[in-house]
Amino acid sequence: MQHTISSRFALPLLLVAIVLAYLFRGVLVEPPKVDTAHAFNTDRAFARLERILGDERPHPVDTDANDLVRERLLAEIEALGFTPIISDDFHCRERGTRVACARLRNIAFWVTDPAPNAVLIGSHYDSVPAGPGASDDGAGVAASLEIAAILKTREPTRPVLVLITDGEEIGLLGASQFVKHDPLAQMVGAVVNMEARGVGGLAALIQTSRPNGRDLATLKSTTRLPAASSLNADIYDLLPNDTDMTEFLALDIDAANLAFAGQPTFYHTPGDNLANLDQRSLFNIGASALAATLAFMGQSGDEAETQWLYVDVLGQGVLQLSVWLGGAILLLSGFLSFALVWRRGERLGGRAKLFIVPAVALVAGLLLAIVATMLVDAVRAERLFGAAYPIALRGLHVAAALAGAIIPYTFFARADDAGSLFGAAWGWFALLGGVAFMLVPGASILFVPAAFVFVFAALALLLGRETLGRILGGLGVLVFVLFALPLTALGETGLFIEASAPFAAIAIFIFTCAVPLVLPDEENYLRKFWLSGLGMGGAAIAFLVASLIVPAYASHAPRALPVVHVMGDDIDSAYWVVRGADPLPAQMQAVTKFERGAFPIYGGTNQIAPAPAFDSAGITISQFDDVIVGEERIISLQINTPDADRINLRLDGATELSAANLNGAVIDFEDRSRRFFTCAGRSCRTVSFEMRFASASPAPKLEIYATRFGLGPQSAALVASRPDSAMTIQTGDHRLVYKTLAFDPEDPDAE
Repeated sequence: MQHTISSRFALPLLLVAIVLAYLFRGVLVEPPKVDTAHAFNTDRAFARLERILGDERPHPVDTDANDLVRERLLAEIEALGFTPIISDDFHCRERGTRVACARLRNIAFWVTDPAPNAVLIGSHYDSVPAGPGASDDGAGVAASLEIAAILKTREPTRPVLVLITDGEEIGLLGASQFVKHDPLAQMVGAVVNMEARGVGGLAALIQTSRPNGRDLATLKSTTRLPAASSLNADIYDLLPNDTDMTEFLALDIDAANLAFAGQPTFYHTPGDNLANLDQRSLFNIGASALAATLAFMGQSGDEAETQWLYVDVLGQGVLQLSVWLGGAILLLSGFLSFALVWRRGERLGGRAKLFIVPAVALVAGLLLAIVATMLVDAVRAERLFGAAYPIALRGLHVAAALAGAIIPYTFFARADDAGSLFGAAWGWFALLGGVAFMLVPGASILFVPAAFVFVFAALALLLGRETLGRILGGLGVLVFVLFALPLTALGETGLFIEASAPFAAIAIFIFTCAVPLVLPDEENYLRKFWLSGLGMGGAAIAFLVASLIVPAYASHAPRALPVVHVMGDDIDSAYWVVRGADPLPAQMQAVTKFERGAFPIYGGTNQIAPAPAFDSAGITISQFDDVIVGEERIISLQINTPDADRINLRLDGATELSAANLNGAVIDFEDRSRRFFTCAGRSCRTVSFEMRFASASPAPKLEIYATRFGLGPQSAALVASRPDSAMTIQTGDHRLVYKTLAFDPEDPDAE
């Protein structure tokens, strides 16, 4: 690599190209246009969704609004000629330290004649209390019905069952009930599930079963494929996020879990409505789910399979490699990179120095990007300061990263070092790919395709074929760009822009692997590198200023700002509480003065203001018993909250429960650190709660929180003052009454 590109503009052009590609990589993951000729009829699916949602009221589990949505959904199913099967069960599910319970009405229907080894098409019809759920998961429901209508006209090659669960938002309750108690679950051999974490964006295959060989056959389509990679699937498995598929996987089935996540600021808000639902995303997930269902229908479910690394190629195809082949490619590329550094370096000290340069570039660039983001975070009062105009913060990430990466090259690299620097850069690339392979095997797909091309580039250079080596080296960089940029664009959407500075490592890798191809000649080396470094530094400063001054929120990207009206036994009067430390809009402060501080029932810093009392039936306790049987203490009570929509119970203290019973649902604990119980819906307005623990344990304190969705007339002026750059989220605006019960540690009745 003695003859590098000598154009006076090569280095700055490389940097500008990296910045522009990083800034606008989101275009690579735009959903496809609606294909009106496709078998999946988007207009028909959307029209059904309009009818099902009706007036678009939120419809959480076991509410009057959910009853109406279910009635309209059943009418659509029957209009298609199917016979719905409705379950009705009170069910509890444990997760971590929490237990969630509700009365559920799952809806299922057979598209074909009932038979074992069925393909299940899954979605859920309940919403969070804050929003109507047009995307989450109305889009999945509408797509399920449209797919069923399509399959009805075709000869079945495998049974198909549609399941539309209830209670997903409160804790995957419908799927849990189906898996544990519904006989239909034993007839399922594969699942195609649909979800959403926003109101638009490209559909993605976010989860498969293990091994995934049969699942990957679902990545076929007559339109753009869903975004898919073993990297995203493995990372999803590590995150606390769950969908109904979490429960379905317990059936030991094949699985394809599809979701879209564009415009996540509308997720679980009133903005998740029909007007904001991107019909391109509805088409994309519907067409992808149809293709996945047909692929599973074409299998028996008994085919041999193994675990694969995989990634889609811009939605046009899928690259699929065995896990161990991927590991072998990374190992070989690492060996060749070392050979290249050793052969091209003039002496041992020089070789070591040049091998370290790309690593220093990676560390310096990432550190600068992260520190710059932390600086913005420290100055800005808002938590999600990049939500409305993410390009400013994204630009800061990439410009700061490149400015830091240039520094070691300025001091320690020259044109004569191009071959060694090329080998060193790809050596670190292979090393980090190998680390990813060891820790999260699916993540290595980000590195393997480019490393494969580098193997041939390194061989060409070691054999003295300089021109061929440079061409293949540039091709390796382009391959990395092709696979890395779409994956990080999806990752930024999932993590939010404020936490996305580490993705700038992709830009640094592109720079370190490509810069040996464009090292300036010796005469102009320092001047060109200093000028390029100053240019990136200036761009970073400009993006920093922009990140500090752009509005954090706007109507197209509103902040989450739910208002809670609180009354309880432990406070003298009522309060309004807004969770979080973000300063409130001036309009709301003009209605009543909020102050930052701690509130007894919430952690962290919140915005608090005195409020008038509101009418409430309150919390009453009846049928209280406290006995000791052998070495076990049993406390049972009935809790009455006549106007509540949800009740939360929290055990405060060191007591470890051995078992509990909530409205007849028995909960035996393996992990005895359960602390939180949620009971959602009308069936929880009277809760019979029994807890068992060792009699020698300290007596617990039970905190009871009764939630009523929405706010009363006392809060009307405050709600009206909320600007269009803010909206409620999750549980939404609500009234909360709480009571604390401390049990006598000395004198329970004994038997």
